[in-house]
Amino acid sequence: MTEPRPAQNGERRGAESGTGAGPVRRFGVFEMDLGAGELRKGGVVVHLQPQPFSLLALLTARPGEVVTRQEMRDVLWPTGTPVDFEQSLSFCIRQIRLALDDSAQAPRFVETLPRRGYRWVGPSETSDGGPGRKLPSSPAGGEAREQPGPETRTTPASGPRWRWVVPLLGLVGLAIVGLSVLRQPGSSVATQFQRVTFRRGFLTGARFGPGGRIVYIASWDGGPLSLYETRADSGDARSLGMEAFGMAGVSTSGEVAFVRDGMLSRAPLAGGPPRMVARGVRAADWTARGSAFALARELKEGYQLEYPIGHSLLRVPSVGALRLSPDGEHLAFSQHPTLADDRGFAMIVDREGSVLARSATFGSLEGLAWSPRGDEVWFTAAGLGVKNSLRALGLDGRERMLLESIGRLVLHDVAPDGRLLISRSTLRAEISFQRAGEPDVVDLSWLDVSAVAALSPDGDTVLFYEGGEGGGPDYTTFTRRTDGSRPVRLGDGRAFDLSPDGRWAAVIPVTSPDRVLLLPTGAGEPRQIRGPGGMVTHDAAGWLSDGETLFVTGRDGNDRRSTWLVDMQGRQPRRLPLPEGRYLTRNTFSPDGTVFVAGCPPPDRNPCLYPVAGGSPRRIPGAGASWTAIGWDRQGRVFFRDRPGLGRTVNLHRLDPGTGSGEVITPLTPPDPTGIFSLYRAFVTPDASAWAFNVIRRQSDLFIATGAE
Repeated sequence: MTEPRPAQNGERRGAESGTGAGPVRRFGVFEMDLGAGELRKGGVVVHLQPQPFSLLALLTARPGEVVTRQEMRDVLWPTGTPVDFEQSLSFCIRQIRLALDDSAQAPRFVETLPRRGYRWVGPSETSDGGPGRKLPSSPAGGEAREQPGPETRTTPASGPRWRWVVPLLGLVGLAIVGLSVLRQPGSSVATQFQRVTFRRGFLTGARFGPGGRIVYIASWDGGPLSLYETRADSGDARSLGMEAFGMAGVSTSGEVAFVRDGMLSRAPLAGGPPRMVARGVRAADWTARGSAFALARELKEGYQLEYPIGHSLLRVPSVGALRLSPDGEHLAFSQHPTLADDRGFAMIVDREGSVLARSATFGSLEGLAWSPRGDEVWFTAAGLGVKNSLRALGLDGRERMLLESIGRLVLHDVAPDGRLLISRSTLRAEISFQRAGEPDVVDLSWLDVSAVAALSPDGDTVLFYEGGEGGGPDYTTFTRRTDGSRPVRLGDGRAFDLSPDGRWAAVIPVTSPDRVLLLPTGAGEPRQIRGPGGMVTHDAAGWLSDGETLFVTGRDGNDRRSTWLVDMQGRQPRRLPLPEGRYLTRNTFSPDGTVFVAGCPPPDRNPCLYPVAGGSPRRIPGAGASWTAIGWDRQGRVFFRDRPGLGRTVNLHRLDPGTGSGEVITPLTPPDPTGIFSLYRAFVTPDASAWAFNVIRRQSDLFIATGAE
């Protein structure tokens, strides 16, 4: 993510300069100065190389038409031009989509027609250039503008972007107590906040219910995530006696629907056991009268949007929140394309699955609900940093700011009268380290969001990255001695693994994940490799025990993930024999490099042992379905961490993959349990003499907000 920069000497300054050099083509918030060869977003120059610019000009000149591959070749690479056409065309399309913040899976500008060509599906209007050119007006009367995308950023800080917290983050900062106000941009109207919850803990979802009731899911005082009911004028809440994870709706007839462990259930608010509705559910929403559900169902690869249940609308690679419009004619949802990252965008589709609108991509996005009129979806997101503001995306694709925030706001629901259920949270990610036999757990956290990525075999060094505001727009990778010495900065990017000899760190840039960087931990020059198999986005990387072979997981142009083995130069590629829907996100290779641990072929969720050379996988006896492999000892036993639930103790296990016999090495327990939301990552040395793990600590409060329109 690069920040907008002032024009250099001799460089055209954008829309306000009015170069008059030639015709200007507009689509959304973008302008193409065809004479100057410049692409601008909101008046800011977006870097696009000449060949991709020429291809973009060709596509936008023929909106709605199929531009064949042969036509592209004839125009851009005439006969006799020495070029690898396939690679050059793919490169140009990728650069165009990156510049426009577009998606191959859900295009709003460039649609792929396999084996035929491409089609421009966005708007396109060409006019003469000249002074005073402005973008069309927004419904609110201001300039129509898109929020900062990957190529145009306005602040130097970047927020936490992990998909593991996408459904559950709350808000940060903003000391609102009782009744407080925030001013809307360009408005004299003050938004008022009335506090609803007062206990210590965190929320994952909330909805307005019938008769003035409010239903929410929270973990109070270290307890399990459970359903509660309260009223706006009451400081007390009643437990409904049911554990839940994600809210799926409250009907006017007095039932609540929720998701827990992939199961969608419904239950009466008055009391009674829940009834299962569907399995394999990531997120869901309910019509107000409780007549039908919309849901995102997990597939081998990605998710299927269904409305009603059983009727497929669309397949997408990821889903965060999901909401039905008040009239039931539209579905809004958020997508988070990168693994373990809450960077994402909002989309709106109709009942046929056709994409009507897509927001800009935000550094952090969480919270989604429809406006009272149903003509906009409102969501809370931040271009950079953790300061989520309330924004709107219309059915026509236009975005507007509803409420700027000095903290992190997370939208949960909007009532027909315009009241909002919105929360605020403080959030911090911490690194805990402990040696066997020593009672003290050492805090190795550095800035605001410290995420451990590897632990050296001797337990003396951790590799970690900072993913919050302190880490900057592309995160920052560090090493740190476990004696608490000051960290050593290695460079930008998100760390994934440390080489066995400790000389290299595998890092993937957050804003340009088309490569893996190998950063030296001491003297030396960085290297970069790219995964094979048409990989355009890299999701994970790490070393095998020989120190010369790496695994690389990534996605091709169609968002299909695969895992490969390569050498330190990115050569000698070998694809791992994994079934569809399975890939590696961390190093689980045996010491001799002949086998590795991954999930069994779908729908089995248990861990399986796979031969690197190919062959049938074998389920590991004694391992639970929710267990995660985190390494091996030198005797060929596998370390696992279990996942009993959010905010609860996680145990570190060691298991013989042949016999299933095992033991609990230690519970992973931070010294201060206050506000523990999750223990989500763990690393252990081969001799089990030391371990490190990550803790997310948070505090949430729920408010009713009025006057935000």
